[in-house]
Amino acid sequence: MKATTIAVAAMFVAIIVGVGWALAMVPNVEFITAVAFTAGACLGILKGTFIGIIGIFIFSATNPVGSGLAFPLLLLAQMVSLGLIGAAGGLIAKLPDKRLATRSSRVVLAAAGLLLTIIYDGLTSITFPLFAGAPLSEIAAVLISGLVFTAIHQVSNTIIFFSLVPRLIAVSRRALSKRADLASTGAENGL
Repeated sequence: MKATTIAVAAMFVAIIVGVGWALAMVPNVEFITAVAFTAGACLGILKGTFIGIIGIFIFSATNPVGSGLAFPLLLLAQMVSLGLIGAAGGLIAKLPDKRLATRSSRVVLAAAGLLLTIIYDGLTSITFPLFAGAPLSEIAAVLISGLVFTAIHQVSNTIIFFSLVPRLIAVSRRALSKRADLASTGAENGL
């Protein structure tokens, strides 16, 4: 992997951690999912997967509300989920920005954001009571008790994917394109 690719991946990971910390005290409203998806949309499936996994690992391990290291099964579910989200972003890596900005594409992105958030919430909501040793008969009660929080998470991510993700992808791609242009100009000039 080239040094510039590593640097770009590290920037996306840093943004994931930064937005996670910025909204850590806001229950179930986050931009981590949007950034991981954007990383995949800009860099492809494999790099998006990697960025999602590493980003959520670092954020969860350093989360000011409580470290995910104390709950390894929950941390693993978060890593699998964010890796999947980064990979899902990679599925649209070839779509041009103008196509992503259309209303129909925004609706599809909103549906993708909802589905990916449901998967994330499902995996993390099930693993926590399992890790805590709750019997299977009580897991349904635990899941029901968290429905308001998961609904907030799912609605907010649906709105974020509809309204912000297309723009976030376009701005990120433009910045990466400028970086590539500067790198090739520097190489041509012997820098």
